Amino acid sequence: MRPMAMVTDPVCGMRIDPDDAVASAEHDGTQYWFCSEACRDAFVNAPGESPERLTLEDLAARSGASAERIRELAGLGILEPDAGRFPRRDVMRARSVAYLETLGIAAQDLAAALASGHLKLGYLESASRRHPRAGVTHRELAGQLGLAYESLERTYVAFGLRRPDPDERVREEDMAILQVLSVLMGAGLAEDDVLRMARVWGESARRVAQYLPHYFHATIEEGFRRRGLGDNAAYESAVRDVGVRVGASGEDLLGWLFRRHSETYMTAHQIEHVETALEEAGLRLPAQQGPEAVAFADLSGYTELTEVAGDEVAADTSIAFAALVGEVANEHRGTVVKLLGDGVLLHFSQPADAVRASLDLVARLPSRRLPPAHVGIEAGQLLYDEGDYFGRTVNIAARIAAQAKPGQVLAGESLVAAVDPEGFALQEVGEFELKGLSRPMRLREAVAASRGGP
Repeated sequence: MRPMAMVTDPVCGMRIDPDDAVASAEHDGTQYWFCSEACRDAFVNAPGESPERLTLEDLAARSGASAERIRELAGLGILEPDAGRFPRRDVMRARSVAYLETLGIAAQDLAAALASGHLKLGYLESASRRHPRAGVTHRELAGQLGLAYESLERTYVAFGLRRPDPDERVREEDMAILQVLSVLMGAGLAEDDVLRMARVWGESARRVAQYLPHYFHATIEEGFRRRGLGDNAAYESAVRDVGVRVGASGEDLLGWLFRRHSETYMTAHQIEHVETALEEAGLRLPAQQGPEAVAFADLSGYTELTEVAGDEVAADTSIAFAALVGEVANEHRGTVVKLLGDGVLLHFSQPADAVRASLDLVARLPSRRLPPAHVGIEAGQLLYDEGDYFGRTVNIAARIAAQAKPGQVLAGESLVAAVDPEGFALQEVGEFELKGLSRPMRLREAVAASRGGP
């Protein structure tokens, strides 16, 4: 069986097999294929043109259904023949009905919902794709890469993807990515090192992919529902008027953001190598590398806000807080490590930046109509792995934050020893018992210079 050739819908960016395309069009001598008629119409700006029609036999062959089944679905009104020929979109409809039946949804019920106007199937034109496959199985590919099949399997799982069947042919789009494994392991990386990388990439992409349908439903579709459209009609309108016009921008956005962030971090890494080379050549004294710092910031009263105002207000508050934290981190050379709903962990290479950023954050919260925050900062050695920071310093910062009052920034002993206050003062507030420490810690409150500091 020949591998299916993959093409890309020029409007939405979906990768499809030409036999699965709902429509096609020629432009400037080039043939284009589309996952839906909406994408074709957006491309040629000619809604209403008659798409290519298929015979019953062609439809059966492409959809994987029997000719008898195609007649049955046409009789139910799910498929829409005209003079014995079917639109290409009915390939996807027939496959989608078959899939929905595996979930216990009967074709007769689908037909009834279609007839009543409650169900639309236009958005299923781009569902039930048969992903183009390469000519090798996962087991064979592992052998070609010089890996045990179990290593390939563990990599898929680390990426957050379905565990592959060893005798299933590999997706064509997976081939180039999986070739990277042999490069990494050929360079001497242990399997655990590769799996750590895969987990970071997989979790980051999974969270974005999981959020997008939620955002589309709760935000974009909601505007159409407010106009009085039913659920299915609102979704189809949102896909047609927004989703298709936005096209592949989600994937483009991820690529753009990755390039922009990579530019910052890779440049910093390259400079470190230049500095190391100069030091090894004796051209300047080794730089004195001080301790790094982390800051924990939590919104005060977030739980009570959720109970009184409801989850929607709390969610809006969390989003606004995250936006402000991102701004403050960027302005003070910090990094947002993770957001925790009502809290955030920030990392700073320079401890003094951690203090100034924390003071800036608590000062700007009222202007955003956000609750006050309490912040704990500590400096010291940090462990970094899989996109997160760990260790004693992080734990102490969190416990210091728990001692702070709303609007207060408290600093630990190691941070105080690591900074020369500039633009702020560190005022002693007393000794505190912190969990996990054998003796009380003397904490100081960071105060902006405008509040009476030096």
